[in-house]
Amino acid sequence: MGGGGHILHMVRSFKANRDLLKKRRRKSKEDVYGMEARTELSFKKSTPEDIMVVRKKIAHQKRKNSLAGLMAILIMIIFAFITYWLLSR
Repeated sequence: MGGGGHILHMVRSFKANRDLLKKRRRKSKEDVYGMEARTELSFKKSTPEDIMVVRKKIAHQKRKNSLAGLMAILIMIIFAFITYWLLSR
């Protein structure tokens, strides 16, 4: 008779869930989930020149992406027209 591993997993998950329910009856979330660790973030201070360089890079990349999208659409339209023309002959 097979399935022993599946049944063992089921029994273990039931036990784990039961333990979690017991923890849930405690006073607060900190008791159940533990204390929350706070992460301190530190950011570099940017100069206005650095911000302008980043903005120019973003604008250049945006132009490049829009041009690539336009070219892709144009190529698809040309390909569709050629396919239609070849199939209709």
